[in-house]
Amino acid sequence: MRYNVLNRNSTKAERKFYELLKALKIPFRHRWLISGREVDFLIGKYVIEVDSHAQDVSKNIMLVKKGYIPLHIKSNDIGEYLKPWLLKLNGRN
Repeated sequence: MRYNVLNRNSTKAERKFYELLKALKIPFRHRWLISGREVDFLIGKYVIEVDSHAQDVSKNIMLVKKGYIPLHIKSNDIGEYLKPWLLKLNGRN
């Protein structure tokens, strides 16, 4: 399992989500490029954006056309209660 390293440009919410994924041992990519567009997290076919601002709809359309499933989580919604959802998303119950 390989994790990308957080950098100083990562938001507090991204760091919190990153640590949650690591604790659950869910393989992911952080700040990954897809067709030249950066996504916050990539878990299999799921692109998870930690939102603190309005999102670009064209980016979601591009992701869907490429076979990804874009999901958006508000920054202030990152917490321990996401664990069951993340495990299910990763195919573990």
